Amino acid sequence: MLFRNRPDGTYIKVPSFKKVLTYTCPTRDEASLYYKDTIVMDAAIALLLKENRGKSAKDRINILHLIVASFVRTIVERPLINTFVSGHSFYQRNEISFSLVAKKQLTDEGTEGLVKVCFQPTDTIWQVAERMRRAVEEGKSDRGSSSEREVDFLMSMPQPLASAFMWLYRLLDTRNLLPGSLIANDPSYSSGLITNLGSIGIDGVFHHLFNWGNSGLIMAIGKIKKAPVNDNRSGIGKIASVLDIYMTLDDRLADGTYYGNTLKTFKNYMENPDRLFEQPSYTKEQIDALMLKKS
Repeated sequence: MLFRNRPDGTYIKVPSFKKVLTYTCPTRDEASLYYKDTIVMDAAIALLLKENRGKSAKDRINILHLIVASFVRTIVERPLINTFVSGHSFYQRNEISFSLVAKKQLTDEGTEGLVKVCFQPTDTIWQVAERMRRAVEEGKSDRGSSSEREVDFLMSMPQPLASAFMWLYRLLDTRNLLPGSLIANDPSYSSGLITNLGSIGIDGVFHHLFNWGNSGLIMAIGKIKKAPVNDNRSGIGKIASVLDIYMTLDDRLADGTYYGNTLKTFKNYMENPDRLFEQPSYTKEQIDALMLKKS
């Protein structure tokens, strides 16, 4: 490691018992933690129907917007979830970003790609949705996203040259010398990756983390379905609309207590989404804790 800080993150000190995990589990794939939860969607569905009434299809808020907006708020309140490991060092990511799967056509032959979207900590769900729409439209266009064009160029090289480029890319990354322009366009360098399998009518799956890049979260979303649920307070059962969410997390980033409280925060936003439509009022200390780069 030539430089302490990176274009995408600020170096942070961690306890020795946490740092040793980068030696016992040196890759994200080895450090994978699997988590599944069922979210009751009745309140969210009712609110989305109300907010979308009278709007054209392209201006409506959907479930994926709700999920991303909930996680943006969760990151602000639980900033450790936006850290990452590179080599044997830990960093606070200096942006809030999610990479989304964008399939050009919903067919077996349709090409699939990833688009990376950056957000601000004070975004409402409307602003989150607009940022996502612009990025997905670019990814689905004939021109494709900037990362897709870079991959196409790389794969047009002779195999030995492409392999040499990938080796050099990894080397520069581990030395904190990888140019910020390359990191900015690479979807694997983001707060998390999200795939919405419910959009094609199937349930979610657990997806492996990528050793390429530094994303410590992959989330797969299933389809909304009816299922019996119990009220935690009264114990009374009912049939509700539910959504299963499957997450794979980098276990080195946080302990079980921190992850547990973080996932409770995310679920609370999903099941009580009215706050997402309002501008949040975070303190200066909360914003400073994110260590975001100056825009």
